[in-house]
Amino acid sequence: MTDPAENATSTHRDHRVSRVPQKVTVTSSPLTPIALLLALIAVGLSVWALVSVPEPTPVASTTGAPLSGDSKERVCTTAHVVAMAVQLQTNANVGEDRAAIEAVASNARLAMLGGGDYLLSQISDDTPQELAETARTFGNTLQQLGINALAGVANDEPLQAGRYRDAETARDKLSRLCSN
Repeated sequence: MTDPAENATSTHRDHRVSRVPQKVTVTSSPLTPIALLLALIAVGLSVWALVSVPEPTPVASTTGAPLSGDSKERVCTTAHVVAMAVQLQTNANVGEDRAAIEAVASNARLAMLGGGDYLLSQISDDTPQELAETARTFGNTLQQLGINALAGVANDEPLQAGRYRDAETARDKLSRLCSN
C-alpha cells in the first residue's frame, strides 16, 4: 500500500512550472488595420450624427409626421395601396410546401400590421372627417387582425372572422368615399 503523502508529492513533481522564459509569437491578421479604420469611421459618423441638429419641419399630421399634398388624395391612395398589399399577400398561392405557406402567412400579417400603421400615419387634421374616421377604422382593424394572427388566433374564430368582415366593410366604404 502506498502512502497518500508520497502520491501527492510524486503528482506534484510531475507538474512542474518552467522557469525558462518562452517566446510567444503574436500573429496579426492583415484585416486588423482595416477593421480598426472601419471602427474609427463608425465612431466618427456616430459622433457627427449626435451633434448634428436637423432643421424643424412643419407638421400637418396628428401622428407628428410631416405630410404634404391633398389630404383626401393622400389617404385614398394609401388606402388603395394598403388594400392591394393585404390582398396580394393574403391570397398568394405557393402550393403545399409548409415553409412557403408560413412565409405567405407572415407576409400577410406584415401587410396588415404595417399597412394599418402606414394608413393611420397618412391621416392629417385636414382630412375630411368621414374619410378620416373610415380610414382609422380600416387601419386599426388591419392592425388588430395582424396582431391576433401573430398570436395564433384562427381566421374562423368568431372575433377574428368579425374583424375580417369589419375590415372589408371599412375598405368598401373607403372605396366609395374616395370615388366621390
